[in-house]
Amino acid sequence: MSDDLQDALDRAAAAPRLLVALDFDGTLAPFTEDPADSRPLPAAREALDALAQLPHTTVAVISGRPLEFLRTVVDPDSRMVLSGSHGAEVDLSAAPGAGSGTRIELSAQQSDLLERAVAATLALVARYPGARAEPKPAGVAFHARPIADPGEAQQALEEMTAVYEAMPGLRLTPGQLVVECSVLGATKGDGLATIAAAVHPDVTVFAGDDVTDEDALAVLGPGDVGIKVGEKDSMARWRVADPPALAACLSLLAHRRTRAMTSMK
Repeated sequence: MSDDLQDALDRAAAAPRLLVALDFDGTLAPFTEDPADSRPLPAAREALDALAQLPHTTVAVISGRPLEFLRTVVDPDSRMVLSGSHGAEVDLSAAPGAGSGTRIELSAQQSDLLERAVAATLALVARYPGARAEPKPAGVAFHARPIADPGEAQQALEEMTAVYEAMPGLRLTPGQLVVECSVLGATKGDGLATIAAAVHPDVTVFAGDDVTDEDALAVLGPGDVGIKVGEKDSMARWRVADPPALAACLSLLAHRRTRAMTSMK
């Protein structure tokens, strides 16, 4: 962790109201062959639990995962604000007085398009041993990570992308050995904006690893802290190498925030 990032986290820790918002896969949790097996690193989990218990501090997870996955796997104790399906779902119940959030409601046309996209995804999965389909409330993801041959995995991704692109009305989201489509146009930036409007932070810390996280980084203000996890191009001012490095940042932030809140009493 650079000295500059440490200084930024120190400033964030002293904010009157702090929002810590994070992507899940590749940020809090390393990638796994089966998406259902993914879990936050223990150090990251410990830091988030500590932050979520502090006054004037909101912890949020903003992910492409369905909201139900985030509720059961990431936040079983209901201490965090959650946004799933790339900003299309928001659960604000952990933020007192913020309301319930937003749910996904599809039109008949959108439901039909989703059914066709899922069917096309399952058809391609059947052709590529190891590939996985991950249905979501408003979309479906095609995972090529489990395909043993890298060249075959890339070919499968290209084929799936072409199939999705041939279906008008789908929004495509590329990722690391995954391509996802959705019948909705929501982004992680929408999810972060909804959460920030509900909890009114003085400073927001956001970290993410993938292209979709750039939408959330784009809504940060000049006094906020945006962190890129990994080596991809990003508008983020700060960068860490991988999920363990981010967990170390979160541990530092939790320690400094605890000290700041104690001194305010």
